Amino acid sequence: MTPDAVDIEPLDVPREGIPDVTHEDIDDAVAALTAGHGPFSIDTERAMGIRYSARAYLVQIRREGAGTFLIDPVGIEDRLGPLAEALAADQWILHAADQDLPSLREIGLNPPDVFDTEVAGILLGLERVSLQAEIAEILGYGLAKEHSMADWSQRPLGPELRAYAALDVELLLELRNALMSMLRAAGRLEWLHEECEEIRLREPKPPRAQPWRKAARQVGVRDRRALGMLAALWDARDGLAKDRDLAPERVLPSKVMAELAARKPRSRSDVERSPLLQSRIRRKDVDVWWAAVEGAWALDGDALPERQFHEGEAPYPAVRNWERTNPQAAQRWRVVRTAVLARADDLGIRQELLLKPAYQRELAWEGWAHPEQIPILLAALGARPWQIENVGQAIVSAVQRGAR
Repeated sequence: MTPDAVDIEPLDVPREGIPDVTHEDIDDAVAALTAGHGPFSIDTERAMGIRYSARAYLVQIRREGAGTFLIDPVGIEDRLGPLAEALAADQWILHAADQDLPSLREIGLNPPDVFDTEVAGILLGLERVSLQAEIAEILGYGLAKEHSMADWSQRPLGPELRAYAALDVELLLELRNALMSMLRAAGRLEWLHEECEEIRLREPKPPRAQPWRKAARQVGVRDRRALGMLAALWDARDGLAKDRDLAPERVLPSKVMAELAARKPRSRSDVERSPLLQSRIRRKDVDVWWAAVEGAWALDGDALPERQFHEGEAPYPAVRNWERTNPQAAQRWRVVRTAVLARADDLGIRQELLLKPAYQRELAWEGWAHPEQIPILLAALGARPWQIENVGQAIVSAVQRGAR
């Protein structure tokens, strides 16, 4: 579903002017937001790739009757209780809520209800679902995105950055209203409610057990001693990054660490003379890197990482091996996969939103005693009611056709 084409009007400055940053005057902002009415349009700005954490360095909030506020929460976290109470009064409108909610929860802000404009666009089958694209296609305004990778931890924030941040919430209410009408006309508004509630209640993912494995695969590190060195280097870098409040890649790129580990240096001099550490910034931490490498040399063989490790390993092998290891599951997979793809195409939405691929695989691997059990099995896996309603019977019908 694509809205009719509209003329694009550039919007570079908020219609009510560029707001200042709220910090010590947080109580005034809370009073104004409390006196406003309707839902809250909310966004955050972080400093990903620049600072160590994913904390929110700026929280943008807009409410009818109150205006737009750019809140710097750093250092006033203990004063945000009244803001949390005010924000609990109505729905939050966010774009890609799953990206913003973790950093908002970190400072004690939790939504009572969520409307995610990105998910709404996906459910409507829009080809482009970035905030910029949706606002252009549906509302006819052009928002610039050249500051998306800015260092939002810097202070003061200049007028261009403040304008950019404010514009991210300027039109969220208008966009929500338009999307809501489109979803209602398509009979998909309840789908959105179920998806947004899942996002609101979603538990954070646990940290990866061995995050250095990706760098090892990229460089082709397989030797167990080298893997141990990479793990030690990774931990050492993380400590430096945390102390300096820098993104780890800015301390030493992961690929460089993996390549250094692959060389298995035997001495501090080997580390210092490595062509990988020729820049002054990288060489200044040579003692840290050598200490990590030396510690890995001292490990017993049994303490070294295994060559193979699969994070969050599924309770079944890779699908490509099913034909050999479990032909019946392979046949079920073909039926399930074909039914999901066909139904997603009929609805004009992405198949992974209609039913998570992990659910598809687990359903096919575990199987069913009778096709009529499939909707119940999907619910047990975690599929939402709208998903079961739209794809459950399609799978049942496909299974029954194949059994004839």
